[in-house]
Amino acid sequence: MPTTVVPRFFLYGEPPRAPEDRFLHMEEIDDRARPAAWRILPHAHADLHQVLMARSGGGVIEAEGETLAFAAPAALLVPAGTVHGFRFEAGTAGKVLTLSEPLFRLIVRSDPALGPLFEAVRRLSAIDGAALRARLDALADELAGGATARRGALVAHVTLVLVALARAREGEPTPLQTQPGQHAEIVARFREAVEESFHTQAELDTYCRRLGITMGRLRLACRAVADTTPGRIVADRLMLEARRALVYSDRPVCDIAYALGFTDPAYFARAFARDVGQSPTSFRRRSREMDATERLAPTRE
Repeated sequence: MPTTVVPRFFLYGEPPRAPEDRFLHMEEIDDRARPAAWRILPHAHADLHQVLMARSGGGVIEAEGETLAFAAPAALLVPAGTVHGFRFEAGTAGKVLTLSEPLFRLIVRSDPALGPLFEAVRRLSAIDGAALRARLDALADELAGGATARRGALVAHVTLVLVALARAREGEPTPLQTQPGQHAEIVARFREAVEESFHTQAELDTYCRRLGITMGRLRLACRAVADTTPGRIVADRLMLEARRALVYSDRPVCDIAYALGFTDPAYFARAFARDVGQSPTSFRRRSREMDATERLAPTRE
């Protein structure tokens, strides 16, 4: 990974790692801002969008060299890949919601009207603070619990939060025109194209022609938003599908290879072992052994 002047974190202060597809996290502003003397230094997150909801206090967000003041009640939307930092007033209270780009795209596919939310850094001041706080509190409760159908409930709760933000966005001033917001849109479109065609082994040039952009621009966007390359994004999606097929089906490894566009099952096996660290057969056997162990483990009342 290339050395960067601005640090990249998973969550602030945590080493970078790839988020799960449906990653969601919520914490109080106070959790990280107070120990840092209310100053969050400039940094970026790959593939993670953030919503900051200030219910009291305020401060300044620095994003890509520009500054924007805010006072509670207000919400700030920060796209993945944006270099940003905060100077909070001491005692500022509120919540920070972090969600993965794949989860956001999943929700946008159900309601495209939410798509523009993370095109750029935004400050939303015309919000119903009490209503948005209630939405976030409900999401926080679901995150902390383990009730039946939790996964679907989390998607539903975060969708309601995004709907509230989209409605508050209407009539707001033009957002900061940060380049990473444009990068995020390119990466989102690229991921959608990959989702449709990853099994065809299409060349990256094919994706660029479909998106109407140059290879250089695609590489720049992927590096800025996801801290990776276009080829790595395609390979990761391909290997995800391979793992799913090995775990959830009984299809022979060679059939899985052909279905994923490989003309040589042996090459597929080598590629899988290089990415996952074990052969397809070993991965399948280990996954099933672990599953059997979980089924046989005694349950606790």
